[in-house]
Amino acid sequence: MTSYPRQDGSTLQAWASKPLDTHEWLAEQVPHRLQRLMYESNAVDVDGDAFAAHAAAADIRLRELLRDEPRARAYFNGWTFAAVVDTTDRMRAAEAEYYLCDALIEYGNQFHRSPGQPVLDTSLKGLYEAERPA
Repeated sequence: MTSYPRQDGSTLQAWASKPLDTHEWLAEQVPHRLQRLMYESNAVDVDGDAFAAHAAAADIRLRELLRDEPRARAYFNGWTFAAVVDTTDRMRAAEAEYYLCDALIEYGNQFHRSPGQPVLDTSLKGLYEAERPA
């Protein structure tokens, strides 16, 4: 459950209240939603080891943000990149991705004018492009 104000005034639907078929659909996409945010592209053919390293670095920046900006705690509420990347339970990973992606977008847009900021590494933008020209 989220306890932060969302930019459009809406409330993020609690994971537990989402239909089971939506849980399944979101679980099938893990970690693609997070990769799209991290690389600011459709993120096709992401190298697993590189993604794990980028996620670990993002968790370090997230911990720094939580230390330096107390208001961020309400947004991230304990969700981490590792909870998406390193979790073997695909439903738990989907839930973590659901909340983490929303927090990245909302916090970044409201306080730093860009989704994912200041947690995501902007040098990764476009690293994995959606499609390569034929």
